Amino acid sequence: MSTTAAPGRSGGLSAKALGVLAVVGLVIAFSLSSTLVKRAQSPGVLIAFWRMVTVSVLWNAYLWSTGRRITVENLKQVWLPGVFFGLNLAVFFAGATNNSVANAALIGSLAPFLIVPVGAWLFSEYIDPRALVFAALAFGGVALVLFSAPPNGDASLKGNVFGFIAMTLLVAYVSATKHFRRDMDVPTYMATICPIAAVAVLPIALANGDVLGLSGRGWTYMLILTFTSGVAAQGLLVYAQKSIQIGTISISQVAQPALAVVWSFLLLGEVINGRQAAGIAIVVIGLLAFVVLHQHPRGHAQR
Repeated sequence: MSTTAAPGRSGGLSAKALGVLAVVGLVIAFSLSSTLVKRAQSPGVLIAFWRMVTVSVLWNAYLWSTGRRITVENLKQVWLPGVFFGLNLAVFFAGATNNSVANAALIGSLAPFLIVPVGAWLFSEYIDPRALVFAALAFGGVALVLFSAPPNGDASLKGNVFGFIAMTLLVAYVSATKHFRRDMDVPTYMATICPIAAVAVLPIALANGDVLGLSGRGWTYMLILTFTSGVAAQGLLVYAQKSIQIGTISISQVAQPALAVVWSFLLLGEVINGRQAAGIAIVVIGLLAFVVLHQHPRGHAQR
């Protein structure tokens, strides 16, 4: 009688199962961001600045523990994506504190519709013309959500404008990362861009007023954001990529806008009306179809 154990059943979870759990964790962590920053009841720019400072310390401490340091060459190589990274976070947090979570999350979810054509333009990446139909569908869904917001809700024109600026900065950050990161590993990259991002946000934080003026609640939620979206989500993303395809991870992140609305209802008491719910569904369907089409390009051989 054979006593050989079945593959992947050695008493613990398989690498694939752990990867799936990591994906679930990172989607939850990222989807909580806009709700948590509103719960802080503090200026979004200050939350972004101190979160960036704290994350910088943590990533560099990790890098030092491995016997490595960031270099001047590293700073020169990725200063531009670092600036975009910091400005994106500061503007997004400022927008989220002046908007409903539904609006902030839905506007942010439009980034892939710009990242793909930018990738085609700058890096000769493939773009499926059929996807443009679903991009238009998703933009229509966002418009439905924005224009259907209840007049007595948290949505505002200022918050929407900040949201669109933050989304554009995210596209710039992703594009700059692809161009400038090259062979830099994740810990070195994060340890390098986070201090740059903090420096980029510092003038905005100073212009806001008292840089140390966060309330006790603000400091608490800044630390929560640091360890959820700033450290845990990034670490889970790197871990998940070992056993889960990048395309699968991208598809799973389509759920983030809908989850963000759920958290805003549970933690903030924000509600949406029927037309906004329909708009969210349209955006998620359009985004899902858009991402799937670019994971399985028609007529392009796998390399």
